[in-house]
Amino acid sequence: MAFLEEISPANMRSFEPFIPEALKQKALVEDIHFYGISESEEAAGCIIFVDKITVAEIRYLYIVPYLRGTGAMDQALMEFFYELREEGYTHVRVNYIPEEFRNFIAISKRFGFEETRLDLAYFRFRAEDIKKCRATSFSPKNIMRLKYLPEDKKRKLFKIIDKNMTFYNYDLSAESDILPYSMAYLENEDPKGALVVESPRLTLLPATEEKNTFPDPNAFDLVLFFVGTKTLMAPLYLLSGLCKVIQTELNDNVVLTGYFQEGHVTRLIEGTLGIKGYHEVCATLDLMQL
Repeated sequence: MAFLEEISPANMRSFEPFIPEALKQKALVEDIHFYGISESEEAAGCIIFVDKITVAEIRYLYIVPYLRGTGAMDQALMEFFYELREEGYTHVRVNYIPEEFRNFIAISKRFGFEETRLDLAYFRFRAEDIKKCRATSFSPKNIMRLKYLPEDKKRKLFKIIDKNMTFYNYDLSAESDILPYSMAYLENEDPKGALVVESPRLTLLPATEEKNTFPDPNAFDLVLFFVGTKTLMAPLYLLSGLCKVIQTELNDNVVLTGYFQEGHVTRLIEGTLGIKGYHEVCATLDLMQL
């Protein structure tokens, strides 16, 4: 029978092998809670969530392979949900990509999560893919690497980025995270848009069930966002400019992920890279209905 307990300094050693290093680091700056799953007095998995006042946002689920399919995770989750309700939480939320996290689809259905498809298209590809994509044949126009922009123009562009990142519901941890590879699009030498390339230290997406995968060993090296200008050719020029940088500065195995608003940019990315964009789903469980 699975047993759920909050992870504390007293029992951390038993459950530590199941916790991704990224989440251990993130716990230093974010209100993250760790629960352990035990079976026959042996540590067997964990449930990790972020406190969003009345909402518990699950970031990670793990159960050892020999217990998968036995109902141990369902049992632990049910106990977890009731405990959350006792502590005053009203909802549990998980943002995930069904095509990549298929195991959560079944959990979502069994517990009655309500799912909402989000508008942003999500891509994952390696540097080697972008090095040989069709965008490499275009000569980038009106493009400059963000780090080379004069300081006054950089300030203008950061205002555009800040406004658009609010739309993406994404928080850049520091401006320095986007300086090395981001590309700016200029009109009459004035910044109007950008392909933001962030170098995040941590991923925000829930992981797979493999403890060494978050969601894969090389994932989320770089994250791309397109912001600003409505000029049709601008995304292609920006992508072409990024290709030139990637060809000379990045290892083929670097993983890039991208979030792009559904529409012209999404179709352009799919056409030039030959990679289909997926859509994230926001799954919400009303704890008052349990």
